This record gives sequence, structure tokens and C-alpha cells, in this order.
Amino acid sequence: MLMQNQSVEMFFYQARKLSNDAHEQILLCLEGDHWTEDDEKIHDLRVIFRQLLSIHEFYEPLLRLKTNKKIKNNYQLLLRSLGPRRKADVFTKLFHEFEVYWKESGKTIGKEGENDKILHSVLKNTRRKKELYEDMFQFRMLLYRTVSWYYFDSQSMVKEKKGSIEDPRNDFIVKRFDHLLKKHKKLEKQAHSGEDEKIHELRLEGKIIYYNLILCKSLLHPEGMKEAERLKKLHDVTGKLHDLEEISMVLRKKRKNADNQAYLEAMLRFFESEKEKYFIKFLKIRQK
Repeated sequence: MLMQNQSVEMFFYQARKLSNDAHEQILLCLEGDHWTEDDEKIHDLRVIFRQLLSIHEFYEPLLRLKTNKKIKNNYQLLLRSLGPRRKADVFTKLFHEFEVYWKESGKTIGKEGENDKILHSVLKNTRRKKELYEDMFQFRMLLYRTVSWYYFDSQSMVKEKKGSIEDPRNDFIVKRFDHLLKKHKKLEKQAHSGEDEKIHELRLEGKIIYYNLILCKSLLHPEGMKEAERLKKLHDVTGKLHDLEEISMVLRKKRKNADNQAYLEAMLRFFESEKEKYFIKFLKIRQK
């Protein structure tokens, strides 16, 4: 009798459940032949794609390299096609934060409506729709072709012999978490420097661990869930740092040939100040 690898079974259970969630969420995101303007629904769809991508990263040692790489590339393509929507939503919220700060400060640099004018200019370039995003039929077909592996060709996804090695206590999952958490700790130390690239790398690695901790919570000790809570806080703070760096980069480019340089300088100072605040939050979370 063929022995079953419990970790492989867990992977396919999660993959099939998430692929069903993605299908249901896409239906919520469509309004006739257009995407919804509800950014929360688009956000939820992106989270599901992130979760699918994260389980392929987590279970990678059990999966065939070529097939796994192809599936990951497909999810990354789907995520990138929704990227402009996400960035436009983030930038709009950041501009609103600055607008609130500016009104409360009572400062008067720039003409009335300057904030909206700059935001419109930024979003005009930021929210360029990707070809895949514009063609909803192709978007859905790419997703359905990708998730079909879980249902019709699952055996070809698993490395030879890996699917038949007994793993009754989910030893692979426990050891994999241990390996990734040690790697994450090293990245945390490197991100202590404040370098944007290191913080971004930590953020991406943290997503893999956090999403899989949540998906495997039934197998974890209470300490594991405490670590998940800490990773969620780190994820939120590093995500904010990443967004603040992105908007700052855009504004630095616009500042070079702008008539409203004084106003752009004020915006940059605000966002740089916010970065400092969130980096201090990051350091405090690390100490816990």
C-alpha cells in the first residue's frame, strides 16, 4: 500500500481551497464587463493570489522545480496586472494623509487644489492598465489554467518519491517553518540598517511565513500563533515603509521639472518624517 505524505496532502488541500476562494472573489470583482471600483474587493483578490504564491514558496522542496516555477510566474503575472490598481489606491490614501496634515498645520504654500493636481498627475502615470488586466477573459483563463494543475495533473507537480514518503507528523512543515524563521531573523538584523532594499526583502519573506502560519494554525503550538501576530505587525509596518518610499521616489522625479517645487518639497519632508516614525515602530517590534 502506498504511504501518503501528509505535507503533500496539506499543500493540495490548501491550494484547492484557495483556488476556489480566488474564483469566488473574481466573481465579486466583476460588475458586468468591468472591474469593480471597490478597491477592498481587489485587495482581497490580491491577498488570495499572495497566499497561493506563498504556499508554492513554502512547499517548494516537495515540488518539481520547472512546474512550480511556471505556476509561481503565473501568479506573479496576475498580481502585477492588478498592481496599478493597488498603487493608485495606496497613493490616494497617502496624499489624503498629507492633505489632513497640511490643513491642520495651517500652512499656505501652493495654490488651492495643488494636492489634487499633483495626485492626478501621479495617478495618470501610475494607473496605466496592464494588457492582462484590460482583458478579463484572458485574466480568468490564466487563473483557471494555473489552478487546473491541482485537480487534473497533481501527481506531476510532486518530486519523484516525495509524495510517497511517510510524514505522519507533518515533520516537513515543522522543519520548514524552523528553517524559514531562522532565515527571517537574519533578514531582520539586516533590515535594522534601514536600507529600503533590505526592508523590502524582509517584507516579502515575512509574507511567505505569515500566510503559511495562518494556513497551518491547527498544527501549531500557541508560540507559533504568537509569532504569526508579531509577523503581521512587522508586515504592516514594512509595507507602510515600502509605500512611503515608493511615493517619495515618484515625487523626487516630479520635483526636478515642476513649477510647484516648494509644495513638492513639503510633501517629501512629510513622507520622509512618516518613514522615520514607522522605522522606529519597526525597531520596537523587533525588540519584542
